[in-house]
Order: sequence, then C-alpha cells, then structure tokens
Amino acid sequence: MGGLMTRRIMSAAMLALALGWLGVAQAAPVEEMHRTDKLMTEHDGATGDIYLLTKLKSLLACERLQDQASKGHCVIVDAANLSVISKTTAATIGGGVANDTYLKRVIVLAALTGTCVFTGFADSDGTAQSFTIPAAFVGERNFGGAKNSAGALTVTCSNAADDNLVLVEWWPAS
Repeated sequence: MGGLMTRRIMSAAMLALALGWLGVAQAAPVEEMHRTDKLMTEHDGATGDIYLLTKLKSLLACERLQDQASKGHCVIVDAANLSVISKTTAATIGGGVANDTYLKRVIVLAALTGTCVFTGFADSDGTAQSFTIPAAFVGERNFGGAKNSAGALTVTCSNAADDNLVLVEWWPAS
C-alpha cells in the first residue's frame, strides 16, 4: 500500500511540475491529482486530458518531435572542460580552492615514463590525501565527478617526457 501511495504522490508531483512548465493552470489541488495514474496510461475522454497526456509524455521522453511521441529521443551531452597537462610543476585544475571542481576523467594517451600525483581529495578520515597514477600507465580512469573536498585540485607529473600526454576532464562545482 505504501509503495502505491508513494507512486501516486510522485505521479501527482510530476504532473503538477509538468503543468507548471507548460504554463497550464492547475485545475485541481495536488491532493486530488490521483487521476495521474489514469493520465499516464489512457485518457478519460476529455480533450484537455488528451492534450496534457501528449505533452507530459513528450516532456518525459525528452521529445523533439512533438507530433510523434513514439519516436522521441533524448540528446545528452556529457560536457567537460579539458586540461592538457604540459609541465612538471603542479597544474591547478579549476579555481584552486576546495570544493570548486568535479574531476570527471583522466586520460593518459601513452605509457607514462614518470608518475602523476593528484591532490585535493580526502581519505576515509577526511584528511587531505593525494593519489598517484603510476609510471607505465596508459588508458583512462573515470572519477564520476568526484569533488575536490580537501583542497585545490592539482596534477603534478614527474617527467617532462609525459608533457601533453595526460588529459584531465573536469567541471566547475559552482
């Protein structure tokens, strides 16, 4: 019973939000929007419900072809800033303070001759801790948008032969 009620409340909230986005006046208080279960499957014969159902399906499907709800598609762009590490001194990624940058991915184009040390993250106790990409590594590591919670995000590669081989994808946290 709790799961059904939760789904009904979430459906009502989604419909109310969609109606707000569409600029449609809400006809009933949210408590009375239990009809959304019906709207999500079939219309109840009212022209307004057909219109709302079509618009709601389009919004939920990331629809670009408004007249063809069965052919909807979403365009998702995984945007990131890219910094090419081109020196052996610390390269600051992002703004240079704690909690300002998400580390998305590190790409190493050829086997490293030295190591690359990353700072700005915390260990399991919350203390600042660096991590090292070892020599001979090549490939990529996905960090999923880890936030630099323990200081500025920096990268220091130890060997000039590795200049321009390390790419850092990141996004500002603010």
